[in-house]
Amino acid sequence: MKLSELNIKPFTFTLKNDFNMTGFLLTLKPEEAFKCKRVGKEKFTRTNTTSNVKLANNLILNEDNVSKLIQAGRKVIIYYLLEKRLDVYNYSNELDVLNKVLKY
Repeated sequence: MKLSELNIKPFTFTLKNDFNMTGFLLTLKPEEAFKCKRVGKEKFTRTNTTSNVKLANNLILNEDNVSKLIQAGRKVIIYYLLEKRLDVYNYSNELDVLNKVLKY
């Protein structure tokens, strides 16, 4: 399933050039974090290894596996490198996430 076909809509943020991703991830504590070259690509590289979910090709996942993680209710962050865009899934408070984005 494509991310655009999900019933769960992400919180989407555009990041500044000097965004501190490490500090942001430490503060927000996502269960899964991925980076991708650009929107529309189908390969996602895991940027944190704290997950206890074991999938095939655990470091590079396809879009279908990332969709399954989101549908399972996991807190997922996807960073698109070229667009400097951050999609945040399964967090309850958008303003809390926005404040953390602005802080870093």
